[in-house]
Amino acid sequence: MRSSILLTEALVKNAKPETREYVIRDIQCPGLTLRVQPSGTKSWVMRVRQNKKYRRITIGSATKVGVLEARGRAHAILAADTPTPPLNESGPPAITFAKLADHFLKAKEGIYKPTTIEALEVYLNTQLLPAFGSTAINRLTTPEIANWFHTYSQTRPGGANQALGHLTTILTFARQVGHLSYDAPNPCAPIRKNRRLARGRLLTSAQIKTLGVALDQAPPQHAQAADAIRLILLTGCRSGEILRLMWTEVKQDRLSLTSTKTGPRDVMLAPAAIELLGKKRRASNRVHVFPSPNDPTRPVHRITSAWVYIRAQAELPRDIRLHDLRHTYASHAIMRGESVAMAGQLLGHARTISTQRYSHLDGQHLINAAERVSKVVAGLLEQEC
Repeated sequence: MRSSILLTEALVKNAKPETREYVIRDIQCPGLTLRVQPSGTKSWVMRVRQNKKYRRITIGSATKVGVLEARGRAHAILAADTPTPPLNESGPPAITFAKLADHFLKAKEGIYKPTTIEALEVYLNTQLLPAFGSTAINRLTTPEIANWFHTYSQTRPGGANQALGHLTTILTFARQVGHLSYDAPNPCAPIRKNRRLARGRLLTSAQIKTLGVALDQAPPQHAQAADAIRLILLTGCRSGEILRLMWTEVKQDRLSLTSTKTGPRDVMLAPAAIELLGKKRRASNRVHVFPSPNDPTRPVHRITSAWVYIRAQAELPRDIRLHDLRHTYASHAIMRGESVAMAGQLLGHARTISTQRYSHLDGQHLINAAERVSKVVAGLLEQEC
């Protein structure tokens, strides 16, 4: 069996037969494999664990069943084999999911950030409410949720994970406030989320230099955004943390952020960041470090258009996102000898596994490392016994 990979139509088509049968596991759907036989026959097989033993279920020929359809059938098998929490059919129906969602949003006003509420409402309006809005929350079943989840996963696996997480959170709220009994089973619990693939690009040392030139040459209308971009790259902060930054959070040698994804945290400042903030402080009398040009009492909301312009001026690939500056900060910290745990502390990650997804390495760094290792090995080989 080979390592897991994201199976695509092209990969399936180009998989060559070998002298022995082999399988390729799909990283997105646990248990789904492509079996390639010496004769060239390719088929989809699902491995399911029951009673501590694995059994294989043949889904169909890879020439007749595409990747998306194979994943859909595999997810249906998973849902069918998943133990379903018992329904409370003897009791009266509880409130509908639509009413529960409305109660949840009202309860979180002033607690969740506006951007969090906005993102949640998108998932509610486009996915969760159309699928479950009219269903009583004590009538939701695992197969029903699994069918929706795995259908959505065929087009947006990451979005399906997010939506399932929101559904779980809202049903947990229902238990906390008494709309469901405290010991009511969670119908979402048996469903396995899609495997997350590492996203993002690392800017090489050369690309960072060209970006620096583009930031220095940014036109006046993008000057503030250029400073924000530079500060993101110098601190590894999330773009929202920098754009919302207030002068009360800027200390002599650190940023004391009061609101981040993982709670309040301090961000230590390097001399270049201290110098940049010092220049801005002398020229500012606003509450926010990066005030909105439309309403100076509020922070700038986004700098997407400025980033697109500056990225083009630096001749960077179009798929490099603003968030990739954070990836770059973490990767270069690791390449300079910092541990993954230390890089996680610098980024404000609660879990090391989050940092590991950012641990991309510069190609030249890998070449240099390979040369150092090969010299050591070559020296050992040449030593006389």
